[in-house]
Amino acid sequence: MSTGGPDEDCPGDTDDVPALVIVGANPTVARAAASLPGELIHVQLPGAPALDPGTRVLETDFQDLPAFLAFTEDVLRPLRPTAVVSLTEFGLEPAALAARRLGVTGVDPAVVRATRDKLAMRRILEREAPHLNPAFAAGDDADAVDRLFAAYGRVIAKPVDGVGSDSVALVESADALPADRRTAATLFEQFAEGREFSVEALSAGGRHTVVGIAEKGTTDGFVEVSHMMPPPSLDARSQELVARAVGELLDALGLTDGPSHTEVMVDGDKIVVIETHTRLGGDGIADLVHLTTGVEWRRAALGWATAAGVRRGTATATAAATVFLTAPPGRVTAVAPPPALAHGRIETWELSVRPGDEVRPMRSSADRLGMAVLTAAGTEACAAAVAELTARPVVTTAPEPHL
Repeated sequence: MSTGGPDEDCPGDTDDVPALVIVGANPTVARAAASLPGELIHVQLPGAPALDPGTRVLETDFQDLPAFLAFTEDVLRPLRPTAVVSLTEFGLEPAALAARRLGVTGVDPAVVRATRDKLAMRRILEREAPHLNPAFAAGDDADAVDRLFAAYGRVIAKPVDGVGSDSVALVESADALPADRRTAATLFEQFAEGREFSVEALSAGGRHTVVGIAEKGTTDGFVEVSHMMPPPSLDARSQELVARAVGELLDALGLTDGPSHTEVMVDGDKIVVIETHTRLGGDGIADLVHLTTGVEWRRAALGWATAAGVRRGTATATAAATVFLTAPPGRVTAVAPPPALAHGRIETWELSVRPGDEVRPMRSSADRLGMAVLTAAGTEACAAAVAELTARPVVTTAPEPHL
């Protein structure tokens, strides 16, 4: 597993113009794709946000797998694509199945399923790389769940197919969860100590190259509220250990080509895999990669499928972070403008609320109120800037009166 930047790959045969099908791209991903050589064909859900003018878009409900496979045969096959990929969570399996059906480049559907089913991933690691696993139990195995709580006390309960930190809870007894959570749809895991990190990697022919590691900040409810790159808490040796662990994980799952986003907990030399995905990370992590390494990560995460190569510019920041803005539940009374920071500079500022809007309790990433991207002169300054911004009451709320 390499921790250096990805090597420049050679473009494919120019006599064969690639045609890349991209499933479920948002406007930002579509703009990154526009610089790839060859033809681009976007498949979008009906009513999805419009892409840039001139973009070729086909609409269908790709989340209805039987209907999408019929669409693949009737509409995509005559277009003779050379690859089908996706960078959105709910497009990963449809894209993989379409690529398999057409016999073109794509991620193996079995690998995608193993990453989207957290219990399946745990069982694979139990066989192939048990040192990367916490102790775990399926929610419908009452005896195993009881043994887990007896041995470890504090346990994480999460949906087997969950995303966005939704419905993740730290519990001390299975009875603390409603009965409808104590089923096969819930995975129970030993609470892993340490600090959490996100690892972006690009695989080619079974060789895995890390393009960036971000240190995560989370709420007590495990909702992500910041990402810092490079990670202030990892020295070079620790970063190599993390890269090696991610390589073992990807080998165990059978991912040989394409992007991955892996979340790990690090406690000294012990590394525990939290989850992984066959896509790049969200939350603006691709922007952090670009700012700190120059790698156009969204483009690379698509272009691998057509041998487009990895395009790298000049890094423009020594350290960078995304910070998510939050506020106590209630009704918004005031919204402050972007502040001047003592330790860094704000590059991007986005808020989704204004006075009068309701702020809900922080239960998932969908409950965050906005995002800032900031840069700093080093990792220590970056950490100080993140702490400075998160301490500021950007959004002020008043509690809702009880009726």
